[in-house]
Amino acid sequence: MDFKKVVQARHSVRDFSDKKVSPQTIKNIVQLAQQAPSWVNSQPWKVYVAQGQSLQAIKTKFLENETAGKKADPDFPTLHREDWSEETQANMKQWRHEIVHYFENFDEAHATMTAASDALNYAPTILYLTIPKNSSAWSVFDLGAFAQTLMLAAKDQGLDTIPTYNSVRYPAAVRNALQIPDDETLAVGISLGYAKDTHINGFRSKRVDVDDILKFN
Repeated sequence: MDFKKVVQARHSVRDFSDKKVSPQTIKNIVQLAQQAPSWVNSQPWKVYVAQGQSLQAIKTKFLENETAGKKADPDFPTLHREDWSEETQANMKQWRHEIVHYFENFDEAHATMTAASDALNYAPTILYLTIPKNSSAWSVFDLGAFAQTLMLAAKDQGLDTIPTYNSVRYPAAVRNALQIPDDETLAVGISLGYAKDTHINGFRSKRVDVDDILKFN
C-alpha cells in the first residue's frame, strides 16, 4: 500500500471480528516495526502476544477488577485531565464533542464506547509492549516510535489496531497470564485484528490545523 494511504487509513478500531491473526502475520508486523529508531540502537522493547486462553484470562480478570471497583495500578502513572496543558485539554474536549455528535446522543455514545472499552475492544489479539524498568524517558520515546511503526505495519497488512490504557490498567493480571518479568515495565497493549463493519468503527477523530503546531523561524 502507498505510504500516505497507510498513514491516513490507520485509525483506532473499537470493534474487532473474531477472525484469528496468524503467528506468522504477527511476526512479519513486529519484524517490520523493529526498523524503528532508538537511542544508540538500544532497541529497548519487547512484545508479548495475548491470544486464546491467555487473552481470555486477561479479559476475565479485567472485568472482575472493574466490577469490584478495584483501583487501577498501571506501571506508567496517569495524569488527571485538569493537569494537562490548556491546548491538550481543549483537544480532548473536542474529541469528546465529536464522539457525542457521531452517535445519536450522549447516552448512546457513552454506552457504546464504554462497552467496547470494557471488552478490550473485542480484540482476538493484544500485543503488550514493555521496556526495562527504570528506563530513561528516551526509551519511552523510542517505544512510541516502535508502537507507531507497528501499527502502520499492521495497517499495511490489512489489519487494524488501537493502543489502549484499559489493557494495562491492572498489570498484575497481564503479567501472570503472559509471564512478564518484574524487571520490565508494562507500557501499553495494542489491540490487533480485523475490523467489523460496525457504526463505532466509522468514527474518525479530527486533527488540529497543521499551522497550529508547525512553527517556522
